Amino acid sequence: MKNFFQIFRTRTFVISFLASLFVVAVVFFILVLTSQERGETMREFVFGENQIPGRTLWIPSPSDVQEEEEEEEEEDEFPYPTQTSILTGLRMYEGYAIRRPLAVVTNNIRQALPQSGIASADIIYEVLAEGDVTRLVAIYQSYIPEKIGSIRSTRDYFIDFAWNHDAIFIFHGGSPNGYARLRSTGITNMDGGRLEGQVFWRDRTYPEWAANSGTRSTEHSSYTGRERIEAHLEANEIRDYFIPDPSFGFLFGQVPAEIEKLGAAHRVTVPFSQNYTRIFIFDEEENIFWVENPTGPHQDAETQEQVSVTNVLIQFAQMSLIAGDYAGRRNVNTLGEGRGYLIAGGEYFPVLWQKSSHTSPTRWTFENGTPLTLSPGKTWICVFQSNGTVAFE
Repeated sequence: MKNFFQIFRTRTFVISFLASLFVVAVVFFILVLTSQERGETMREFVFGENQIPGRTLWIPSPSDVQEEEEEEEEEDEFPYPTQTSILTGLRMYEGYAIRRPLAVVTNNIRQALPQSGIASADIIYEVLAEGDVTRLVAIYQSYIPEKIGSIRSTRDYFIDFAWNHDAIFIFHGGSPNGYARLRSTGITNMDGGRLEGQVFWRDRTYPEWAANSGTRSTEHSSYTGRERIEAHLEANEIRDYFIPDPSFGFLFGQVPAEIEKLGAAHRVTVPFSQNYTRIFIFDEEENIFWVENPTGPHQDAETQEQVSVTNVLIQFAQMSLIAGDYAGRRNVNTLGEGRGYLIAGGEYFPVLWQKSSHTSPTRWTFENGTPLTLSPGKTWICVFQSNGTVAFE
């Protein structure tokens, strides 16, 4: 025992003991720091800066992975995508595949064209809003543009489209029914009427190449973008990750052999009103549909890229004018069930849709009850009056 205490009191042991404590403290500090950095990196990975500006399919890599790849193999700028998007069926990185989508109410009146960021949307809903004018609800996940808009006011049924995909709903103002639906469903949202100057900004210019010129009127000048949206989500601790439920997306693959096609669809005309039609032109070589307005190609204001999609869905829905509404707004019934068409590969097929509540996703099937399968790529959904006629050529 006496020898033990003598050893304990020796200078060498004391130095060794203190050195051991120092090493333990350093290791503990490094572990804490690494954990924090890992958390920040994951958030950046889920909802971070666009690495490839203007890309329709967003396939960036986190900086640490990219630097490691550059050291190993300089010619490979980005690693291979590892997961399939349930919105497009295309490959993307796992972190971005779980990023919560955005549903943005987009102005589609002639005076508001061209729209910024529209060519990057994964899914686009189009439906009459008031009078003979349609409005778009664009769903973004694969690529979040730096400028999106112009953004307009919501209607109640627009919110149902966002719920189809667990999306954050973005709009600027709304109808009385629109605000009532926001309150009753509790959807996560960003309203330009409250957040102008923070998440939203004004831009009253047109691109030099656009048919419209001069100064945009105020109602056609509201915009947002990735950087401001991300900052708002982080500052307010809003959920920015996707709930892993396949029903928020689509199934992808070939149309089953037993599903009988109705005919060819190389040019599809959807007459939303007497003064406005949507046109899709099939490109057999690319296996896509080019999207056109009555005046020509539907183009992105930032890139001049013409919008193209792989699939078009027609969703027939009951519509009626709201009695006494001065603006000619509509009731659009997105609940219950109905019929429609899938248009893909230059052909069209009969389909059915069903939605049980405002907050549940729409479920699509073929007429025989088989779950709907889309071709991998983007999708345009025309929510069209049930007594209307779509022309196929």
